Amino acid sequence: MKKIIKRVAIGLAVAVGIVFVNGCIYVFCCQDTSMEKVRQGKALNVYECCSVYTMHMALWLFGWPLSPEAAWECFLLHFPHEEDEVVEFRARRKFCTPKLKRAINSLADKPYGSSVTVAWNGDRDYALNSPERRAAIAVNVCRVTKCRPADEVAAQGHYEASITCPMLYPEYSRTHFNLGKVSIMVHEGLFRHLQDRGWLSRYVADYRTANWWVARSGR
Repeated sequence: MKKIIKRVAIGLAVAVGIVFVNGCIYVFCCQDTSMEKVRQGKALNVYECCSVYTMHMALWLFGWPLSPEAAWECFLLHFPHEEDEVVEFRARRKFCTPKLKRAINSLADKPYGSSVTVAWNGDRDYALNSPERRAAIAVNVCRVTKCRPADEVAAQGHYEASITCPMLYPEYSRTHFNLGKVSIMVHEGLFRHLQDRGWLSRYVADYRTANWWVARSGR
């Protein structure tokens, strides 16, 4: 029995190693070829789809240090969702970056339902040393909306902010993740190809936070 368990464990380790090596080769050598096929309107073959799928898995496996929120979003894309389904998240303190805080605070004197659009520069804001990194990777581009709190009396003039972003990859976007001395390029259009073919799902991410909480976390 122990020999069987050992063989199974070794087999799994070898399989994982092969998938990892193939993923590395695909990321650095084969993405451009697959993306060119997509641009020409051609469908990727099964091998290419599997390679893109495992590359997407790597985003949530190894993406936690860069942006836990983005990693969790990627993880959920591997499960079925209705196209317009809204998945609610709670915005943690470090997720509310300076740009998001300014957007939320700019709605203070606006009526409920007012909103602003927030976008980030991928090459700059996705960098490892950027203070915008966590939100930029997770919700670029997003809409910040002023919402009425559940208990308006208890809120005493404070409001809730809804940060929404469709989890739908752009068709022809190329993103660089600047990790210091190493920069990894990813064709997000390949993930969109998998979404269009049903290999990955799509939904709308909705992060909720209160303006008083954002102000307090800034101190």
